[in-house]
Amino acid sequence: MSNINIEIEQQLKNEHVDIIQFVDISMLDMKQNRGLPFAILIGIAINPHFLEMVCNTPNYTHTIEDEYAQTENRVGMIADKLANNLISSGYKALSQSDNGLMAEKAFDFETKTSALPHKTIALLSGIGYIGKNNLFITEEYGAAQCLCSVLTDAPLMAAKSNILLPKCNRCMACHHICPQKVLKGVFWNTNVSRDEIVDVYNCITCLKCLACCPKSRAYMKRAISI
Repeated sequence: MSNINIEIEQQLKNEHVDIIQFVDISMLDMKQNRGLPFAILIGIAINPHFLEMVCNTPNYTHTIEDEYAQTENRVGMIADKLANNLISSGYKALSQSDNGLMAEKAFDFETKTSALPHKTIALLSGIGYIGKNNLFITEEYGAAQCLCSVLTDAPLMAAKSNILLPKCNRCMACHHICPQKVLKGVFWNTNVSRDEIVDVYNCITCLKCLACCPKSRAYMKRAISI
């Protein structure tokens, strides 16, 4: 690992970030990587007690003030701070926080898509896969993490990893629990589009598919029992 990797990792650990990955995105097209060869993936695990509450509240719906929103805001602020630090050090850097994407006009509100989703970077990192809930799932946290990313030309060390295919097997928990029935029970692969997996336009963001994924529940039980 290079000195700059070590410095960035220490900065992010000081911010209590749970997931830190340095990812090579040089193979992506210019529209996606904006001419920058590396991405720094940042993730913060969601409070397990909040997950428990979501699972146990029949009609829960995400609000702009709940624990999930606060975690998303926090990881976005950390990404903004990291990008500013990299720029101050003489490198190019773009924060893909909500504010960063809006400033760059890199998010399409009509189609609900960004130029380079955090999930794409996460997939390239090799630490997880996209589940039938269309969320990124890791072995440690399930779907219970909020992700953000910073694109940069800083000379990072970034190993290339294999893209993992879903490990949902026959599990249909997210499909069955979805009150809007927007999840179609479809396995993701590189030839399957987002819209074949989920109808994002009718999703009410109840967070049930995130919190009640068996992998998220396993994380929740481990974390609460500590």
